[in-house]
Amino acid sequence: MNAHVGHPRTAEQDAVPTPLGESSLLEVDDLRVHLPLRRRFPFSAKQSIKAVDGISLAIAPGEIVGLIGESGSGKTTFGRALLRLVTPSSGRIGFNGTDLTSLTPAEMRAFRRHMQMVFQDPYSSLNPRMSVGEAVGEPLSIHHPHLSTRARTERVTELLSQVGIAPAHASRNPHAFSGGQRQRIAIARALATEPDFIVADEPVSALDVSVQAQIVNLLLDLKERLGLTVLFISHDLGVISHIADRVVVMYLGKVMEIAPPSTFRNASAHPYTQALVSALPVEHPRLRHARVSLQGEIPSAVHPPSGCVFRTRCPRASAECAQIVPELRQLGAAHWAACIKL
Repeated sequence: MNAHVGHPRTAEQDAVPTPLGESSLLEVDDLRVHLPLRRRFPFSAKQSIKAVDGISLAIAPGEIVGLIGESGSGKTTFGRALLRLVTPSSGRIGFNGTDLTSLTPAEMRAFRRHMQMVFQDPYSSLNPRMSVGEAVGEPLSIHHPHLSTRARTERVTELLSQVGIAPAHASRNPHAFSGGQRQRIAIARALATEPDFIVADEPVSALDVSVQAQIVNLLLDLKERLGLTVLFISHDLGVISHIADRVVVMYLGKVMEIAPPSTFRNASAHPYTQALVSALPVEHPRLRHARVSLQGEIPSAVHPPSGCVFRTRCPRASAECAQIVPELRQLGAAHWAACIKL
């Protein structure tokens, strides 16, 4: 993303909690999501996609955590699992003292007003047969059915104003709006129930570069004004390094590194993160660094490599890496990495 989204964060701003902290809004402990595959033949062995494979992470109130990785790394599945839109295979998801993995489907539907999602494609996430006002007001009808028509209309007006959409346009259908405007409307809908936590799944990837910075700045502004906690999923390192308080790097269902943005950009430790960062554009030619190229494609999540899942593409890999599953190890303040070579 080339559009300007503000200055990089300073080291003082990068003070953030550890992967499992004490004062967390959301705490994920050893979460696994293994999605079963259909059998090709009646007596063939059961197989599953290990989309999320043992992630532990805590997110503090008011924090924006950026989740990054290649396509197929499990980012979207992890975000959906936090809201129980996909069912975890094992592990625990604690939200403000409530164990979400123990809730029944009906209890989870009611609880979801505290947690909302902004999807990647603003063109398909809004019902084309609903007006904008109806789409934004729908969560209110579901979670606050006692509201009068007047109160609901006033709340919709307030929400549209918050995201920069003229309330006078509430009667229009989604096709009358641009992609950036539709994503603003989707954000307004997500805010309708006053959630504490939002999962933003690639919210700017389907938008023009000129519009991406507007949406990023809107989320930053809403975070400051409303105290939102956000998991921001993206494959764009430039966006992540500007919006996030902390960056989580994911590969083949596992976390490779957790670091503040300044450490992520300038002192990453894991070879996978270093390869990602080497692709970032630099502000001045003298700062240009050597490009780290990864060989091959990301392996299958059905049969991931033994030991470290990154070893088949890692320039530092040795025979030992095939035997040991690396655990996250603290390297510095708020900096963690999973590599036995560190």
